[in-house]
Amino acid sequence: MPELPETHTIAALLNKGLKGKTISKVQVFKDYRALPSTEVFIKAVTGKKIESVKRVAKNILVELSNGTHILFHLAMTGRLLLWNDLIGNERWVKVILHLDNGTKLTFSDMRMFGKAAILSPKQTGELAARYGPEPLDENTTPQQLFENLKTKRTNIKNALLNQEIISGLGNIYVTDALFLAGINPLIGTNEVTLETVTRLLDSIRSVLRESIKLGGSTLGDKMYVDPFGREGKYQEYFKIYSREKCPVCGSKVSFIKISGRGTYFCPVCQPLNRQ
Repeated sequence: MPELPETHTIAALLNKGLKGKTISKVQVFKDYRALPSTEVFIKAVTGKKIESVKRVAKNILVELSNGTHILFHLAMTGRLLLWNDLIGNERWVKVILHLDNGTKLTFSDMRMFGKAAILSPKQTGELAARYGPEPLDENTTPQQLFENLKTKRTNIKNALLNQEIISGLGNIYVTDALFLAGINPLIGTNEVTLETVTRLLDSIRSVLRESIKLGGSTLGDKMYVDPFGREGKYQEYFKIYSREKCPVCGSKVSFIKISGRGTYFCPVCQPLNRQ
């Protein structure tokens, strides 16, 4: 699933490419249902000017001139691609937005776990309110993250994946951030100190910024690409995720599953008793 760096990359490129364009025509394929209904979606979008494209957590929001937003959630296999002429060979296309300059934005979703929906201004506000603080927001403090973590009785890995605690993080970047911070993923949230969380937030920001600079991560399934079909490069710089040996001490990397998610960590650099 695309995480914060991937959705950030997509939203930034779409904002640059779509801002000021008008949606002249909308196609929703018969095997797909836009929300709240295909009919409402098409009516709400057709003829509207695109004011901006932004990211909220792992969601991409296209702001329209009538105050509504198109929500795209990519889930496991969703893609948003810009085309100058033909649709090309892209498969699993579910929604096409035809723009007044002749370009097309396609939303495709192989497994149909994603979402294309229209949100009213109220619904957009409610969506944002469901998420915890943005990790790259300068107003997000270690104290705020520390207090949020303390509301949960679980391990640190699970807590960081909870979008109410902190938004936009997924398995890859939580794994790498914990490694950079020297924190074992199994440490309980009741055990962490403010000093630990300060170190953790710095590490989270470091891996996110590096990944954004590199255009995100494209894994072996090649599902994630940016709107121009380009793969990300952060996978070439994973800190510990998917590695066999620790890049710091050379020890064998441990692999476990935490709540069904594959978790990599170095038992030497991330000992369970370190804070």
